[in-house]
Amino acid sequence: MALAAAWLVACAPAPAPASVEREGEITSATPIGDVFAPRFEVEVDATHIERFDPPGAGGGFALAVGSSVRNPNAFPIVLQSVEYTLSIAGEAVATGRLEPALELNAGASGALDWAIAADLTERRALWSAVVGAYAGTPLPFDVEGRLVFASQSYVFTTGRRALMSGTALAREAVRSPRLRLDGVSSRIALVRSDAPVAVITLVAANPGDVGYFLSARDVVLELDGFVLATLDLGPVPMPAGETIRTEITFLIDRARLSSDAEAALAAVLGGQRGAVRVKGSFVYDVLGVDSFPVDLERDLVVTLPGRVAGTDAGDDSGDHDGDAP
Repeated sequence: MALAAAWLVACAPAPAPASVEREGEITSATPIGDVFAPRFEVEVDATHIERFDPPGAGGGFALAVGSSVRNPNAFPIVLQSVEYTLSIAGEAVATGRLEPALELNAGASGALDWAIAADLTERRALWSAVVGAYAGTPLPFDVEGRLVFASQSYVFTTGRRALMSGTALAREAVRSPRLRLDGVSSRIALVRSDAPVAVITLVAANPGDVGYFLSARDVVLELDGFVLATLDLGPVPMPAGETIRTEITFLIDRARLSSDAEAALAAVLGGQRGAVRVKGSFVYDVLGVDSFPVDLERDLVVTLPGRVAGTDAGDDSGDHDGDAP
């Protein structure tokens, strides 16, 4: 027994010197307070749609999101990475990863900018929602993801969670065109005795930063309150920030006119002045995806100067501004 005891003592590891610390000697750690993930908030003024390519040009979509990030903890942290998914109008469209290395003191906030790109070519259901943002309807978006952030002693990884929600408009806004008629260049004349033609000059201004096409259905031409002709217009290209002039040509079928309309037409062809009104459902087509009604600021009414039948001679006293006579 004595030999066995001596052998066990000899095999036992020698105790470490008191001055040597062992690695991993801490067996538990009790936090003195809760640890919270960073909080995100959308900065509206720095958030907008940068680009949307029409489907025929690729369907690319780019969103810029400005956000503030707050550290809710009582100690400094560094936001190391964000793995995220972007959803627009409820549909996930892009994933990505940011590595901002953003240092945040206790309770402090910092700025974090996101540049997110997506391909919407095969996501037709989203096209109208995106284009609506060009015409003033905010596009809703959500960002969820997983965060990695560190304190002086620890690295923390969160589960996947909602990070922020907001809405975005296009950086370059589409604005409804401004329409008027030009009475000086508009005219009604005879091509043949049975085929009068009304050529009405429409002046259209695009005050926005995005070009589009102007069109209209069931455009009605009235003379002194009587219908002369109806047609469909367009599409007419309208570059951003420009004013265009386009002539709308109405072919008048005298056999279909009422007696009052024929009398009004004969009076104008005989050289009298006449009040012309153009009415219709004018729309502008944005990026070839969706159309929006034109917000008419005034009725399209103009006074034609008196002319000699079958010629363009006259006193050129038509109403340039298109106001009612």
